[in-house]
Amino acid sequence: MNESFWNIIMLTAYALVCIIIGLISTKGNKDEDYLIAGRKIGLFGFVSTVVASYIGGAAIVAYSAYVYKFGISAIAVFVGTSAGFLLFIPYALKLRKFSTKKKFLTLSDWFYFKYDKKTGVASALILFVVYFGMLLNQFIAGSSILANISGWSYETALIASASVITIYLFAGGFKSVVKTDIFQYIIMFILFVLLAYVLLKGDKDFTKEITDFSSMNISMTIAFIFFGILIIFQSAEYWQRVYAAKSNKVVKTGFIISAVLVLVTGLAITIVGLSAHYSIQGIAPRDAFAEGLKVLAPQKFIGIGLVLLFAAIMSSADTIIFVLASSVAKDYIAYFSKKEITQHNLKMQTKIFIVLFAFVGFLLAFFFRSIIDIVVFITGVGFTIVPAAITSFHFKIEKQAVLASFISGVVYVLILFVSGNLLPELSVASFVIALIFLIVFQLIYRKKSVSV
Repeated sequence: MNESFWNIIMLTAYALVCIIIGLISTKGNKDEDYLIAGRKIGLFGFVSTVVASYIGGAAIVAYSAYVYKFGISAIAVFVGTSAGFLLFIPYALKLRKFSTKKKFLTLSDWFYFKYDKKTGVASALILFVVYFGMLLNQFIAGSSILANISGWSYETALIASASVITIYLFAGGFKSVVKTDIFQYIIMFILFVLLAYVLLKGDKDFTKEITDFSSMNISMTIAFIFFGILIIFQSAEYWQRVYAAKSNKVVKTGFIISAVLVLVTGLAITIVGLSAHYSIQGIAPRDAFAEGLKVLAPQKFIGIGLVLLFAAIMSSADTIIFVLASSVAKDYIAYFSKKEITQHNLKMQTKIFIVLFAFVGFLLAFFFRSIIDIVVFITGVGFTIVPAAITSFHFKIEKQAVLASFISGVVYVLILFVSGNLLPELSVASFVIALIFLIVFQLIYRKKSVSV
C-alpha cells in the first residue's frame, strides 16, 4: 500500500509537470509556434523529441511483446530503425529545403506538392488509419502500465492518461510536444540508467540467451529489419521534426545521434522482453515489459521503473494525437476549403481535433486491446506509401501510378487480415506489392504519355 501511494504521488507529479509545461508553452506562442514550434528546434530538442516519440508505447511495450512472442529475432527491429535514421538523412535534407519555402506542416504536404490533390488526400487517408492505430497502441500500453503501477482498473487508467495528454496538448500544441518530449526524454534516460544498474547488480544472467542467435528465425529477422528501416520513411512525426528543425546541421547530426540512442535502448528493451520470454509463461504479450522488469529488478525499483515507463509511453501518445489533428486540419479542411485558411484558423481547428481524437482514441482503446495485431496491421497499411515517397525524390512519377501503388498495398493488407494471415513477415511485404504496382503503372502511363 505504501509503495502504491508513492507511485501515485510520482505519477501525479509527472502529470502536473506536463500540464505546467503545456501552459507555459502558451506564453508568447504565435500560430506557427503552436503548429510547428516556429521551425526553430535545436539539436538537443531535435534528438530528444525524435527519440522520445520513437521510444514510446510501440517501442517499449509492443516490441517487448514481440520479443516475448518471437524471441531474439525481434532485436532486428532496432537494428533496422537505426539504419533507417541514417538512410533518411539525405531525404530529410532535401525535404527541409522544400518545406521551408512551401511551409509544409504534414507528410502529405509533400504528396500534394509533388503530385495533386487526389494523391495528397489518398496519402492522408492512409496515414490517418496508421496513426489512429498507433494512438490505440499508446493508450493501451500506457493504461496497462498505469493500472499495473497504481492498482487502478484499466478503464480508470485510460481515462487518467487520456485526460492529461489532452490538457497540455490543447494548451501548447507542437511547442508543448517538443518541450514535454525533452522532459520525458530525461525521464527515459533515468529509466535506462536504472535498468543498467539493475542488470549489473542483479543475480539474473541472460548472457547465454542474448548471445545465442541459433533460435533466430531468418524470415522474421529480415522482416523486422525491413520494418525498422521503412518505418522511418512513413512516420509523419519524423517529417514534422525535419520541418521544425532550425538548420540542416541539426537534422543531420540529430538523426545520427538518434540512431545510436535507439540501438542502445533497443538492446535494453530486448533484455527485459527476453527475461519474460524465458521466465514467465502464459501472460498477455502486452504485459511482457512490466513482468520482465519484475523478474530483473529488485522490488524497490519496480514502482519507479514502471512510473518512468509510463512517462515514456505518453511522450509518443501526444505526438500521435498532434499528427492526427494537424493532418486533418491541413490535409483535408485547408485543401478543400473555398476560403483562404490562415495559420490562426489552422491553429484553432487543430485544437478542436486534438480534443476529438483524444476522446475517440480513448473509446476505441476501451474495446480493442491487442497491441501486436494493431501494430502488424498498421505497419502493412503504412508501408504502402513508402515506395512512392522514396521514388518521388529521384524520379518523375505519374500520379496514376502513385494511386495504383497505394490501392494495391492497402488491398493486399486487407486480404491478409480477412484471410487470417496477418503475420509480420507478410505484412511488411505490402511495401513490395506497392513497389511492383508503382513500377508497372509507371511504365504503362509513361508509354501512354509518350505515344500522345
